[in-house]
Amino acid sequence: MQVHIPRPEADRPSWVRIGIIAVIGFAVGVAWPRIAGVRLGPSAPVKEVAAPADSASAPVTTALPVVSAPPSVAPVAVVVAPPVVTVTRGSIVSCKTDGGDSLKGKDCGKLTGFDGIAQARIRKISASPAAQDNEGKLTVLVTLDFGTNKVVYVDVPKSSTVKNPEAFKSLLTSQFQGVSLGTVDHDQPRVTMSYAATLAPASGSATPATPNTGTSTPQTTPATPTADEGSATIVWDVAIVRDTPHTGAVVARLPRGTKVKLGDNTGGWFKIKYGANFTSEGFLYRGAVGK
Repeated sequence: MQVHIPRPEADRPSWVRIGIIAVIGFAVGVAWPRIAGVRLGPSAPVKEVAAPADSASAPVTTALPVVSAPPSVAPVAVVVAPPVVTVTRGSIVSCKTDGGDSLKGKDCGKLTGFDGIAQARIRKISASPAAQDNEGKLTVLVTLDFGTNKVVYVDVPKSSTVKNPEAFKSLLTSQFQGVSLGTVDHDQPRVTMSYAATLAPASGSATPATPNTGTSTPQTTPATPTADEGSATIVWDVAIVRDTPHTGAVVARLPRGTKVKLGDNTGGWFKIKYGANFTSEGFLYRGAVGK
C-alpha cells in the first residue's frame, strides 16, 4: 500500500472556486423569492389612490372636506379718557398754636402759597385706575406741620360721594410725600386744609380701539386734533407741563393766566408751546386750559 502525502501548495483552498460558489449562492438567495412570489418581510405602505368616478369595478372613495378654522378676532377694547377733575381753593379747617391750643377756621389766621401745590397733586388722580368710570365729589383733608416742613397726614372723609374713596386716599398720600412747605406763608405751626375735588366724565371719552383683524397691515389711529388750535390761557392756579402725556417727567409749572399755543390733542393731552417767544414745548392736560 502506498500513501501519498500532498504537497503544501496542493493543500491550500482554491479562492477562485470559493468566489464562484459565493456569487452563485447570493444570486439564488435573492432571485428565488421573487420567482416563487414569497415575501420575506412586510411591504412598505403604499398610498391608495381613489379610482376614477366612471370605473365600475373599483370602489370609489370620497375625501372629507377640510374645514379651516376662522381667523381669530380680538375683542374690541374701549379706550376711556381720564375724567375731568376740578379742585376748589383750600380752606382752613383747624390748627394748633405754638401753645398747643386748637383753633377753628378763621381763628387760625392766614395760610397762602399752598393751593397751587395741593391742587396740582389732587388733579393727578384723574390718571389713576380708581378714577376710571368714576364720578362724584371728593373731599381731601391735608395736615401741614411747619415744624417738620412736611405734609404729615392726608385723609378722605366718608362724606365723599365717589366710589372707593379709600383708593384715592392711598394715592393722595403718596402724592404729598416729600412736599416741602418752605414757600408757604402761615400764622400757625400746624394747619389742616380742606379741598373739594369733582370728578366728571370727559365728553366723548369712550372710543373703541382699532380691532386686530389678523391682517399684516398695521392698524393705526391718528391723534385727534383740537377743534380750535391756536392760543389758550391757563385757567388752573398751577398747570404742570410734562415731556410726555400722563406720566411724563415734569418740565415746567405754568401759573394762571399764562399764554400757550395748542397743538394736537392726544388722549386729552395737548402738545403745547410756551415760554418766551413760545420756544419751549411739552404736554399739558386739557383741563388746565378749560378744554
